[in-house]
Amino acid sequence: MNTVNAEWIKLRTLRSTWWTMGIAVLVALVLTALGAGAVISRWDPGQAPGQAAMGIVVAVYVGVILAQLPLGMLGVMTISGEHASGMIDTTHVATPAKSRVLLAKAVVLAGFAIIGSLFIAVPGYLYGRAVAAEFNPSALPADAWPVIGGGTLMIVVTTLLGLALGALLRNGAAAMAALMAIVLLLPFVARMLPWGDWANVLLPTYPALQLIEQVPDIMPTWVAFTVLGGWAVVPLIIAALVGRR
Repeated sequence: MNTVNAEWIKLRTLRSTWWTMGIAVLVALVLTALGAGAVISRWDPGQAPGQAAMGIVVAVYVGVILAQLPLGMLGVMTISGEHASGMIDTTHVATPAKSRVLLAKAVVLAGFAIIGSLFIAVPGYLYGRAVAAEFNPSALPADAWPVIGGGTLMIVVTTLLGLALGALLRNGAAAMAALMAIVLLLPFVARMLPWGDWANVLLPTYPALQLIEQVPDIMPTWVAFTVLGGWAVVPLIIAALVGRR
């Protein structure tokens, strides 16, 4: 716990942390409001209360997905900044077990990412309900929870993937470029390949979009959660093993 507390102190005392969080939340909220308003305005008058509630949740998590890259970059900066300044040596003197330091950073960043997603999702959902009040949306339907879980996991995974890439590459610019390539470029390239559909299943973007109901379901929900979660766990394990060497 001492290591986690130390990492939390480091994270919250950096101005870049709050600037990154603020920009991610603000941009996502604005686009969520615009997107939800546009989607709801096109609903037919016979929209059922359950359908309305589900539509609001889906519209909100399209906005949440826009916050993943800024928070992924925060994951990169959390460790690459220490390598650049030399503070990582002080950290490892205080805590020689490098894997423990990486795990503590991951715990703190995961919590921070979850809080960030809540700052977007809760106001977005309340705004959506206000705009869609004429449809009398019901309480959250059971089908909404995989969307909520998938959208939140997507934010956490991108943040931790940024941390792992920063630990592996030890260079902020290179790690950010790798993060954007994995999240944005590779899915686009994969679509142009003969076996692109299968490649996309193994990348983090398609499972995340499937979970928030933006693309057709081509895998069971539990597989989508597993693939998406694997993009946080596996790179962190690799980074911990490389760090020990």
